[in-house]
Amino acid sequence: MTTAAIEELRSQWKTLYTVVLPAKACAKDSSQPNWPVHLDHCFARIILDDVVGEGKSPWTDVLRAPAINNMSEIQLRRCIELGDEILNGTEDLGQLNEKSLNARGKKRPQQMAGGVILEKESESGAKSKKRTMVPDAKAFDRMTPKKQKSNKQQTSLSFKAKGEGDTQFTEHSQDDLKEKHSIILQRIASKDDLTPYRKRLYSTLLSVPTGRYTTYAAMSDYLKSSARAVGNGMRNNPFAPEVPCHRVLAASGSIGGFGGDWGKDGKNASKKVDLLRNEGVKFDSRGKVYGLPFKDLRDLSVA
Repeated sequence: MTTAAIEELRSQWKTLYTVVLPAKACAKDSSQPNWPVHLDHCFARIILDDVVGEGKSPWTDVLRAPAINNMSEIQLRRCIELGDEILNGTEDLGQLNEKSLNARGKKRPQQMAGGVILEKESESGAKSKKRTMVPDAKAFDRMTPKKQKSNKQQTSLSFKAKGEGDTQFTEHSQDDLKEKHSIILQRIASKDDLTPYRKRLYSTLLSVPTGRYTTYAAMSDYLKSSARAVGNGMRNNPFAPEVPCHRVLAASGSIGGFGGDWGKDGKNASKKVDLLRNEGVKFDSRGKVYGLPFKDLRDLSVA
């Protein structure tokens, strides 16, 4: 990559964390349920810890300061991408902040008296003063499963409804679904600490019928977001199992993630399999699901 192109990425990144994100926070933009930070170096810390530190350690343990001069092209692009995801609400800033604080060995904001915490690291590694923070959602670790290639299509068994492919919703059947889930849809809509994206994610997940499964890829295609954003939303689902995140599997037909763990050897994998089997979904001896994924997704919050 040319020097000019790298400088352009650096300029985009600097503008994003020093100007755009602080302005959105000060304006209390609706893309986030709340904005726990407002200062430029705090946005840099949160994003850099997630991208460079991979959510496990402070970015300063991995990269020499100043980060903007030492990041690779891939890291710069990922920082810009994550910043954009915060802006459009597909990533929860409060959760990213808590993950960053946990990586630095700090207490969660809600555990601190009066909500006061000490910010130590800035983008340049400088110290800053104490300030007040607003408590936010539970901390989480980013799931980073390897991209999996889909295996050849498996045969449909008893949980398939009628014929091949997906059962198509009629307008009436969608109305029936909305009526069936009216109470949980109201709970989703009234939960103030959810981003608009997560509200749409959970309202869409309700359209996956009992006895069927969908995939992270199908959900991300429908919602026009990253599969990572779908996975994070599933991990932090406050309405489970009524909002059935257990019905979302990996593209290969394997179990995917559940309860914060990934794959069939995860400590919660057996629980996910049991939930699906009780609903009529069948697995082969290798732990792969039978049948085609459900892709006729609908956002049931839409009138």
